[in-house]
Amino acid sequence: MDNFFISFIFLIGVSYAIGSINSSIIFSKIFKMQDPRDYGSKNPGATNILRSGNKLLAFATLMFDISKGILPVLLSYYYFENKLFVQIIGIFAVIGHIFPIFYNFKGGKGVATALGVILGFDFALGLICLLTWLITAFLFRYSALSAIVSFTFLPLYTWLSYESLAITSLYLVLSIVVIYKHKTNIKNLINNKETKIGRKNK
Repeated sequence: MDNFFISFIFLIGVSYAIGSINSSIIFSKIFKMQDPRDYGSKNPGATNILRSGNKLLAFATLMFDISKGILPVLLSYYYFENKLFVQIIGIFAVIGHIFPIFYNFKGGKGVATALGVILGFDFALGLICLLTWLITAFLFRYSALSAIVSFTFLPLYTWLSYESLAITSLYLVLSIVVIYKHKTNIKNLINNKETKIGRKNK
C-alpha cells in the first residue's frame, strides 16, 4: 500500500512537472521570436504562435503540448491498471500547463495538453474530441469556439463510453477548467472580436 501511494504521488509530481514545460515560450526563445505572452491573445500556446505567421513552429508547439499530455498517461499505465488513477495523473499535466511552476503559475489554456491526456487515456475518445474540434474549426474558423464545443461535449462522450460516474466527473471538472480559461474568448465571440484561425498578429 505504501509503495502504491508513493508511486501515485511521484507520478502526479512528474505529470505536473512535464505539463509545466511550455514549448511555445522555449521555442520562441530558441528561434529568437517574440515571446507569445507579448502579442495576440498573450496566451503561450500553439494558436497564438500561429498568429506570428510561423506555421512550422506552431505545429511543433502543438505536437509538443499534445505529447506532454500523452506521456504521463502512458507512463502511469505501466504502474496502474485502474483507469481512475491513470486519469487523475494525466489531469495533473493539464494543471501544470495552466499553472506552471516554471512560469510563476501563469500558463496556457490547456487544450492541446488535455487532448493529449484524453488520447493517451482512450485513443477513440480522444479521436472523437479531436474530430469535434476539427469540424467546429472548419465550420467557424475559431480555435476558442472549437475548444469550448469539444470540452462541452467531452463529459457526454465519456459517459457514453464508460457509463462511469467517477471517470465522467473527473473529465467534467477538466472541461469546466478548460472552458473557464476561455472566458475572455467567450466575451470576444459574443462581441464579434475574436481572432480567426490563421490570422496573423498585427
